[in-house]
Amino acid sequence: MPANLRRALLLLPAAILLAALWVALSPAAWQLHGDRLLAASPAGATPHLLPQQADLDGNGSPECLSLRQRRLSILDCAGGETQWQSPAGWRVWQAGVGDLNRDGQPEAVLLVWRPFQPWSVDRVMPHGGRIDSHQNFWRQSCHVILIGFGGGRWRELWAGSALARPLLAFAAADLDGDGWQELAVLETDYRLLQVPPAAGLAVWEWNGFGFDLVTRRPGVYFDLRVLQADGSYLLETH
Repeated sequence: MPANLRRALLLLPAAILLAALWVALSPAAWQLHGDRLLAASPAGATPHLLPQQADLDGNGSPECLSLRQRRLSILDCAGGETQWQSPAGWRVWQAGVGDLNRDGQPEAVLLVWRPFQPWSVDRVMPHGGRIDSHQNFWRQSCHVILIGFGGGRWRELWAGSALARPLLAFAAADLDGDGWQELAVLETDYRLLQVPPAAGLAVWEWNGFGFDLVTRRPGVYFDLRVLQADGSYLLETH
């Protein structure tokens, strides 16, 4: 075999790998149409960042979110006093302000890892353990939790069970133009470390007591953000 051909064959796997990485890292934009995410053009769109402050308790003054060393504090923006802090056993991976439960009042949205707990009913069922796979090697499970002010105190407004597919990131935006926010997420697997890439992009919407899946798109995703263009919102992935 000629030496030039031999060198070309040796370099071929590296070229294929570089091409695959280029495709995976290239940005792509998605627009929600009904129950499908369709490719869209991001031309003219600008980033829409997840808010980090809002009047969460309805007293006319904003509260600010402060995430440090995987622990979230809700602070009075003016004075800096701590209004609420996540428990020591939680690892808060991401936080932002949204209105995902559609009650007209903003709340803090948290992506949390915390010690796994089975469903209460499974403790007394003869064949429990239905969500035992929803945890990693360190018996930590992933949750979306909404924190807000209600009944005169700061509390969990909603906390989901351990997710079947843990999350790397989330975004909140009105993706279908109906006036209500949807929850967009990058999904991974409990058998993997909590690092990119993700194996799926999904959109969820509030059903009155929890979230229903709108659509899921398998793929390779390294990050997620929201773009705004002409009054509508797109998702951008790399």
